Amino acid sequence: MSRQAAALDERIAASAQEDDDASDDELKDRNEQEALIRQSLDSTVLQAARQAGLPNEVLALKSEIEASPPADKELQSGYWLNRARFEALEGHAQDALTYYQLGLQTRMDLPKWRRGKSRDDLTDEARALWKTQGGSDAAWALWSKPLFSNAEQLAEGGWEKPPKAIPSFELYDLSGKTWRLKELGGKTLLINVWATWCGPCQAEMPRLEKLYQKIKDRSDLQLLTFNIDEDLGLVAPYVKEKGYTFPVVPAYSTAVTLLDGYAIPQNWIVDPTGRWRWRQIGWSAGSDAEFEKKMLEHLDSARSVSPQ
Repeated sequence: MSRQAAALDERIAASAQEDDDASDDELKDRNEQEALIRQSLDSTVLQAARQAGLPNEVLALKSEIEASPPADKELQSGYWLNRARFEALEGHAQDALTYYQLGLQTRMDLPKWRRGKSRDDLTDEARALWKTQGGSDAAWALWSKPLFSNAEQLAEGGWEKPPKAIPSFELYDLSGKTWRLKELGGKTLLINVWATWCGPCQAEMPRLEKLYQKIKDRSDLQLLTFNIDEDLGLVAPYVKEKGYTFPVVPAYSTAVTLLDGYAIPQNWIVDPTGRWRWRQIGWSAGSDAEFEKKMLEHLDSARSVSPQ
């Protein structure tokens, strides 16, 4: 039935595209409605496959489900929920929990009520998987708690002026290389603050790797990541498993003094004179290309600032 509904929706959408009298606003509304319908249909197929015990039935949806996150904030939570369901069906519990967490942190509305009861499939599914992985109630309470009081702020990942100066540091990365702020003078520095337990950080890391590959040979830019895991034994295996090549610096004591609580991921931009110019809190919604464009724009703006 779900497949039949999807096929019917495709025919209706194709027919609607032939209406060349539609205004720009009508086209925009139609496309937004179609995106919502497609997401809902994918959700139904995923749930049916799980209940029927037929995970292979959703393989045809892989490219659609793993497409870039939608720009529409109203669709982002549903996007991450469908990605979580797909990974759960594939048997990738850790990846699924990461996406469930992003679904919780990006949703805009409270759970719906039906027949006098609040229905919250997102939380219920995530909690059930959490329990099967041996997670405790205490850890669940921390994992499922939004990093911000306003989920929209997390999705925006806005830039702001930092509240203090960045101290001079001398730190060692996982390979043993020493990084000193004073020796990075003349370069614009991008520092990403992250942890292995942070779901939004996990979503952002592949973007950082792509950016690092693009700028690693430039003499005017440097990308570093400050990891704040208290259990350092988790960090190197995680980085190796994911295939990340950017510098990873264990920096718990340095970074936490500059954080507002544990709101991560954060991106810091330090100009060539060593001054902390910008701070971005939270994971940025949008495509990989948009992430790269905005990051390079802020790096360039800091690079062009004259010493004071």
